[in-house]
Amino acid sequence: MPEPLKEEQFREQIYANHREHWEHIHALHRLAENALISFRGPADTPYKECLVLIFARAFKSYDAIRRLCEVAACEDAAVILRSLLNLLVIVRWISLDEQKRARRYSHWYWIRMHAEASGMKDSVSAERLRFIQDRYDRVKSQFQYKDKKGAIRFFDNWYQPEANTIRDLFVQVGLEKHYEEAYRPLSDIEHSDPTAFLQMIISIETTPNEKRLEIQSDLFVPEYLRNAFQYFGDILRICNRTIRLCDGLDLENILSCGKRFFEGELRSRGINPY
Repeated sequence: MPEPLKEEQFREQIYANHREHWEHIHALHRLAENALISFRGPADTPYKECLVLIFARAFKSYDAIRRLCEVAACEDAAVILRSLLNLLVIVRWISLDEQKRARRYSHWYWIRMHAEASGMKDSVSAERLRFIQDRYDRVKSQFQYKDKKGAIRFFDNWYQPEANTIRDLFVQVGLEKHYEEAYRPLSDIEHSDPTAFLQMIISIETTPNEKRLEIQSDLFVPEYLRNAFQYFGDILRICNRTIRLCDGLDLENILSCGKRFFEGELRSRGINPY
């Protein structure tokens, strides 16, 4: 039995197998990293505040997917990829009604904080509880409604009543196909559906004389890198329209080059990109 590769050797092999994919991934990563480090711009509206937070979180997710794919930890990369896709849908949906939806998105923080603090009052100082209660009282009316009996109820999610489910958000921003073909399969991995073990199952099925687990398969590395590039690139483009994070021409050049490569790579495998 051959000796297992050391991590650095394995990393080099992953890079060699998907060299062009990594070139585009790193080009976007360098641009975004410099934007994050140098950003000192204003966040003087609810929408800008949301964009700053979403961009920072999206960058961390993109960076994490990059690092996990370097060692073919694809199941964990898939979980974060799902979160990145969710962020893309959220920022697109908020952008359809910028100030109103951004305000609801940020104010929902105090609804959640109030619920958590109420459940652990013995662990939260009285001063902190009063502070949270004050913020909660200021914003709660946005999330209240009357039921058929006239009783005051709270929505379950910040995006209600315009949307009732995550799928509704996808549909309303024109990404229904991404919900069916990306978000749902990634959710199966998140929730440990049997398909989450696809790589291991395939390796067992294709080696009938030797039943062994393949935990270092890079089968999905190209797909996850491509999707991470697409989702994060779109988030950065949306954010950059309102808050100048980077040079717009540099960003569009990186995104267009990456798009041409990834679409061409898909077509070479008989897959129609969308």
